[in-house]
Amino acid sequence: MVKNTQELFVVDKTIRIEAPQEAIFRLLTEADQVRRWMPMVEYNARVGSAYRFVKGEHVAIGEVIEIDPPRSISYTWDWKDAPIGARTVLKFELTKDGSGTLVRLTHTGFPNLESAENHQHGWVYYLGRLKTVATGGDPGPDGPQC
Repeated sequence: MVKNTQELFVVDKTIRIEAPQEAIFRLLTEADQVRRWMPMVEYNARVGSAYRFVKGEHVAIGEVIEIDPPRSISYTWDWKDAPIGARTVLKFELTKDGSGTLVRLTHTGFPNLESAENHQHGWVYYLGRLKTVATGGDPGPDGPQC
């Protein structure tokens, strides 16, 4: 869902994954685990650490701004060659839900609906890949779907 909050647009998606919270947190914070579902070529889950996400010619950059094991991680997000034009923040929040985990992704700070909708499409794709890996599957190569 994309919503307009205080003149900025927000991507807000929640999925349930049948896997322990700690296991999903590792998939979000350990570089070798993140790379199983998302193309992070540089990544260190420490506050102040920079990362680089590379998908073909598209390169996203930012830095980790908050980490609260095993509940959440947040980082800034922008495109190196096509800046969004505003500071955006991506946050993953994890909540135990019986034998599974609720994963809430919020990406805040978009200056317009088009940018938010484009990112929502991409995050739905990557949340699906995360769920596949977390439940023991192979998401296959990271294709041009998003």
